[in-house]
Amino acid sequence: MRALSLVLLALVASACEEKKPTLPPAASSPLVVASVAPAATVVKFTIDGASKATLTMEAPIETIKATASNGAGHIDVDLANLPASRGEVKLDLLTLTMSTFGDAAKDKLQTEHARTWLEVADGADGKIDEKTKEANRWAVYAIHFVENASATDLTKVAPTKDGADEVRTVNLTTKGELLVHGIKTERVADLALQFRYEPGAPATKPRALGVTTRKPFRVILGDHEVKPRDAAGKIKRDAFHLLGTKVADNADIALDLRAKPQS
Repeated sequence: MRALSLVLLALVASACEEKKPTLPPAASSPLVVASVAPAATVVKFTIDGASKATLTMEAPIETIKATASNGAGHIDVDLANLPASRGEVKLDLLTLTMSTFGDAAKDKLQTEHARTWLEVADGADGKIDEKTKEANRWAVYAIHFVENASATDLTKVAPTKDGADEVRTVNLTTKGELLVHGIKTERVADLALQFRYEPGAPATKPRALGVTTRKPFRVILGDHEVKPRDAAGKIKRDAFHLLGTKVADNADIALDLRAKPQS
Protein backbone atom coordinates (compact mmCIF):
# COMPACT_ATOMS: atom_id res chain seq x y z
CA MET A 1 0.00 0.00 0.00
CA ARG A 2 3.00 2.27 0.25
CA ALA A 3 2.49 3.20 -3.33
CA LEU A 4 -0.34 5.33 -2.23
CA SER A 5 1.85 8.19 -1.24
CA LEU A 6 2.57 8.92 -4.78
CA VAL A 7 -0.50 11.01 -4.96
CA LEU A 8 1.58 13.98 -4.12
CA LEU A 9 2.49 14.24 -7.73
CA ALA A 10 0.13 17.09 -7.71
CA LEU A 11 3.03 18.35 -9.03
CA VAL A 12 3.29 19.80 -11.27
CA ALA A 13 3.18 21.62 -11.23
CA SER A 14 4.71 24.51 -9.37
CA ALA A 15 6.90 25.58 -6.29
CA CYS A 16 4.04 26.28 -4.02
CA GLU A 17 2.86 27.31 -0.63
CA GLU A 18 0.27 25.43 1.37
CA LYS A 19 -3.28 26.68 0.90
CA LYS A 20 -6.72 25.25 1.21
CA PRO A 21 -8.55 24.93 -2.11
CA THR A 22 -10.76 27.92 -2.71
CA LEU A 23 -11.88 27.10 -6.23
CA PRO A 24 -14.56 24.70 -7.52
CA PRO A 25 -13.69 21.38 -9.19
CA ALA A 26 -12.27 21.65 -12.70
CA ALA A 27 -15.26 19.78 -14.11
CA SER A 28 -17.46 22.78 -13.38
CA SER A 29 -14.82 25.48 -13.86
CA PRO A 30 -11.92 24.57 -16.19
CA LEU A 31 -8.57 26.31 -15.98
CA VAL A 32 -8.33 29.49 -17.99
CA VAL A 33 -4.90 30.34 -19.39
CA ALA A 34 -4.34 33.99 -20.22
CA SER A 35 -2.66 34.66 -23.55
CA VAL A 36 0.16 37.07 -24.25
CA ALA A 37 -0.47 39.76 -26.85
CA PRO A 38 1.68 39.21 -29.96
CA ALA A 39 4.80 41.36 -30.00
CA ALA A 40 8.24 41.30 -31.56
CA THR A 41 9.73 40.37 -28.19
CA VAL A 42 7.30 37.52 -27.37
CA VAL A 43 8.67 33.99 -27.78
CA LYS A 44 6.31 31.02 -27.49
CA PHE A 45 8.03 27.99 -25.99
CA THR A 46 6.69 24.42 -26.26
CA ILE A 47 7.46 22.22 -23.26
CA ASP A 48 9.48 19.11 -24.15
CA GLY A 49 8.21 15.63 -23.31
CA ALA A 50 11.43 14.93 -21.40
CA SER A 51 10.41 17.48 -18.76
CA LYS A 52 9.73 15.94 -15.37
CA ALA A 53 8.81 16.44 -11.73
CA THR A 54 10.47 14.71 -8.79
CA LEU A 55 8.42 13.95 -5.71
CA THR A 56 9.58 13.32 -2.14
CA MET A 57 7.32 12.39 0.79
CA GLU A 58 8.83 12.24 4.26
CA ALA A 59 6.81 9.80 6.42
CA PRO A 60 7.77 8.34 9.82
CA ILE A 61 8.34 4.85 8.42
CA GLU A 62 9.91 5.60 5.04
CA THR A 63 10.78 8.34 2.55
CA ILE A 64 8.68 7.92 -0.57
CA LYS A 65 10.25 8.96 -3.88
CA ALA A 66 8.77 9.20 -7.37
CA THR A 67 8.99 10.95 -10.73
CA ALA A 68 6.45 11.98 -13.35
CA SER A 69 7.34 12.92 -16.91
CA ASN A 70 5.88 13.35 -20.41
CA GLY A 71 5.72 17.12 -20.01
CA ALA A 72 3.50 19.20 -22.28
CA GLY A 73 2.06 22.69 -22.56
CA HIS A 74 3.57 26.05 -23.39
CA ILE A 75 5.19 29.13 -21.86
CA ASP A 76 4.76 32.45 -23.68
CA VAL A 77 7.58 34.78 -22.62
CA ASP A 78 7.76 38.50 -23.33
CA LEU A 79 11.52 38.94 -23.29
CA ALA A 80 11.26 42.73 -22.89
CA ASN A 81 8.54 42.56 -20.23
CA LEU A 82 8.91 39.31 -18.26
CA PRO A 83 6.02 40.04 -15.82
CA ALA A 84 3.66 39.85 -18.81
CA SER A 85 4.60 36.23 -19.48
CA ARG A 86 1.99 33.48 -19.09
CA GLY A 87 1.76 29.72 -19.65
CA GLU A 88 0.38 26.27 -18.93
CA VAL A 89 2.60 23.46 -17.65
CA LYS A 90 1.33 19.86 -17.83
CA LEU A 91 2.72 16.57 -16.49
CA ASP A 92 1.32 13.13 -17.22
CA LEU A 93 0.34 11.34 -13.99
CA LEU A 94 0.07 8.10 -15.91
CA THR A 95 3.88 8.15 -16.00
CA LEU A 96 4.15 8.45 -12.23
CA THR A 97 6.81 5.93 -11.18
CA MET A 98 7.95 5.13 -7.67
CA SER A 99 11.59 4.55 -6.67
CA THR A 100 11.24 4.34 -2.88
CA PHE A 101 12.85 0.96 -2.33
CA GLY A 102 15.29 0.42 -5.17
CA ASP A 103 13.63 -2.98 -5.53
CA ALA A 104 11.85 -3.55 -8.86
CA ALA A 105 8.98 -5.63 -7.47
CA LYS A 106 8.26 -3.37 -4.49
CA ASP A 107 8.51 -0.18 -6.52
CA LYS A 108 6.21 -1.64 -9.19
CA LEU A 109 3.56 -2.44 -6.59
CA GLN A 110 3.83 1.00 -5.00
CA THR A 111 3.55 2.60 -8.45
CA GLU A 112 0.35 0.66 -9.08
CA HIS A 113 -1.12 1.79 -5.76
CA ALA A 114 -0.17 5.44 -6.34
CA ARG A 115 -1.80 5.55 -9.78
CA THR A 116 -4.93 3.99 -8.30
CA TRP A 117 -5.07 6.64 -5.58
CA LEU A 118 -4.92 9.27 -8.31
CA GLU A 119 -7.50 7.35 -10.38
CA VAL A 120 -5.39 7.41 -13.53
CA ALA A 121 -4.88 3.64 -13.98
CA ASP A 122 -6.58 0.35 -13.12
CA GLY A 123 -5.48 -1.72 -10.15
CA ALA A 124 -4.47 -5.37 -10.46
CA ASP A 125 -7.93 -6.64 -9.47
CA GLY A 126 -10.25 -3.87 -10.59
CA LYS A 127 -11.03 -1.39 -13.34
CA ILE A 128 -11.58 2.37 -13.16
CA ASP A 129 -13.97 4.07 -15.58
CA GLU A 130 -12.11 5.26 -18.71
CA LYS A 131 -13.60 8.77 -18.53
CA THR A 132 -12.45 9.10 -14.92
CA LYS A 133 -8.92 8.03 -15.80
CA GLU A 134 -8.70 10.45 -18.71
CA ALA A 135 -10.11 13.34 -16.64
CA ASN A 136 -7.46 12.81 -13.94
CA ARG A 137 -4.51 12.04 -16.18
CA TRP A 138 -2.83 15.46 -16.31
CA ALA A 139 -1.52 17.68 -13.53
CA VAL A 140 -1.79 21.22 -14.87
CA TYR A 141 -0.37 24.50 -13.59
CA ALA A 142 -1.80 27.62 -15.26
CA ILE A 143 0.41 30.70 -14.76
CA HIS A 144 -1.72 33.84 -14.33
CA PHE A 145 0.77 36.29 -12.79
CA VAL A 146 4.52 36.84 -12.66
CA GLU A 147 6.20 38.99 -10.01
CA ASN A 148 9.47 39.53 -8.10
CA ALA A 149 11.51 39.06 -11.28
CA SER A 150 15.24 39.57 -10.80
CA ALA A 151 15.10 41.38 -14.16
CA THR A 152 12.10 42.57 -16.14
CA ASP A 153 13.89 42.92 -19.49
CA LEU A 154 15.88 39.86 -20.54
CA THR A 155 17.65 41.79 -23.29
CA LYS A 156 19.48 43.72 -20.55
CA VAL A 157 20.68 40.61 -18.69
CA ALA A 158 24.36 39.86 -19.30
CA PRO A 159 24.99 36.31 -20.57
CA THR A 160 27.30 33.82 -18.87
CA LYS A 161 29.09 30.86 -20.43
CA ASP A 162 27.97 27.25 -19.95
CA GLY A 163 29.95 24.97 -22.22
CA ALA A 164 29.39 26.15 -25.76
CA ASP A 165 26.21 28.03 -24.81
CA GLU A 166 25.57 31.52 -23.60
CA VAL A 167 22.96 31.64 -20.81
CA ARG A 168 20.78 34.43 -19.43
CA THR A 169 19.19 33.58 -16.07
CA VAL A 170 16.20 35.18 -14.36
CA ASN A 171 14.55 34.27 -11.04
CA LEU A 172 10.88 35.05 -10.55
CA THR A 173 7.68 34.09 -8.76
CA THR A 174 4.60 32.79 -10.57
CA LYS A 175 1.05 32.71 -9.27
CA GLY A 176 -1.71 30.58 -10.73
CA GLU A 177 -3.91 27.52 -10.37
CA LEU A 178 -2.91 23.89 -9.98
CA LEU A 179 -5.33 21.25 -11.25
CA VAL A 180 -4.88 17.73 -9.85
CA HIS A 181 -7.46 14.95 -9.47
CA GLY A 182 -10.23 17.22 -10.75
CA ILE A 183 -9.67 19.91 -8.10
CA LYS A 184 -8.01 23.31 -8.46
CA THR A 185 -5.99 25.14 -5.83
CA GLU A 186 -4.26 28.50 -5.96
CA ARG A 187 -0.50 28.09 -6.00
CA VAL A 188 2.71 30.13 -5.90
CA ALA A 189 5.91 28.81 -7.50
CA ASP A 190 9.41 30.28 -7.23
CA LEU A 191 11.24 29.48 -10.45
CA ALA A 192 14.61 29.92 -12.13
CA LEU A 193 14.52 30.44 -15.91
CA GLN A 194 17.63 29.79 -17.99
CA PHE A 195 17.53 31.04 -21.58
CA ARG A 196 20.17 29.33 -23.70
CA TYR A 197 21.75 30.84 -26.85
CA GLU A 198 24.14 30.00 -29.60
CA PRO A 199 27.38 32.01 -29.10
CA GLY A 200 26.84 35.62 -30.16
CA ALA A 201 23.08 35.23 -30.76
CA PRO A 202 20.91 38.27 -29.92
CA ALA A 203 18.95 38.24 -26.66
CA THR A 204 15.69 37.98 -28.63
CA LYS A 205 16.73 34.63 -30.21
CA PRO A 206 17.04 31.98 -27.47
CA ARG A 207 17.40 28.41 -28.74
CA ALA A 208 16.06 26.75 -25.57
CA LEU A 209 14.57 27.43 -22.13
CA GLY A 210 15.09 25.54 -18.88
CA VAL A 211 12.74 26.03 -15.91
CA THR A 212 13.49 24.66 -12.45
CA THR A 213 12.03 25.23 -9.01
CA ARG A 214 14.34 27.28 -6.78
CA LYS A 215 13.13 25.17 -3.87
CA PRO A 216 10.66 22.26 -3.80
CA PHE A 217 7.05 23.30 -3.31
CA ARG A 218 4.61 21.46 -1.11
CA VAL A 219 1.37 19.85 -2.26
CA ILE A 220 -1.17 18.66 0.32
CA LEU A 221 -2.90 15.41 -0.68
CA GLY A 222 -6.11 16.29 1.10
CA ASP A 223 -6.49 19.50 -0.91
CA HIS A 224 -6.94 17.34 -4.01
CA GLU A 225 -8.97 14.51 -2.46
CA VAL A 226 -6.13 12.03 -2.85
CA LYS A 227 -7.03 9.19 -0.50
CA PRO A 228 -6.48 5.43 -0.18
CA ARG A 229 -8.43 3.54 -2.86
CA ASP A 230 -8.89 -0.07 -3.86
CA ALA A 231 -7.99 -1.55 -7.26
CA ALA A 232 -11.21 -0.19 -8.76
CA GLY A 233 -10.71 3.32 -7.39
CA LYS A 234 -13.18 3.06 -4.49
CA ILE A 235 -12.18 4.86 -1.28
CA LYS A 236 -10.81 2.53 1.42
CA ARG A 237 -11.69 4.19 4.72
CA ASP A 238 -10.06 1.37 6.65
CA ALA A 239 -6.71 2.48 5.20
CA PHE A 240 -6.94 6.17 6.21
CA HIS A 241 -4.59 5.45 9.11
CA LEU A 242 -1.78 5.22 6.54
CA LEU A 243 -1.91 9.00 5.94
CA GLY A 244 0.54 10.78 8.20
CA THR A 245 2.15 7.51 9.34
CA LYS A 246 3.27 5.16 6.59
CA VAL A 247 2.31 7.71 3.90
CA ALA A 248 2.91 11.43 4.42
CA ASP A 249 -0.08 13.73 4.00
CA ASN A 250 1.92 16.11 1.81
CA ALA A 251 4.59 15.92 -0.90
CA ASP A 252 7.51 18.15 -1.88
CA ILE A 253 7.78 18.67 -5.64
CA ALA A 254 10.78 19.77 -7.70
CA LEU A 255 10.35 20.67 -11.38
CA ASP A 256 12.84 20.25 -14.22
CA LEU A 257 11.25 21.57 -17.41
CA ARG A 258 12.77 21.92 -20.86
CA ALA A 259 11.25 23.95 -23.71
CA LYS A 260 12.07 25.14 -27.20
CA PRO A 261 10.76 28.06 -29.26
CA GLN A 262 7.88 27.20 -31.56
CA SER A 263 9.00 27.25 -35.16
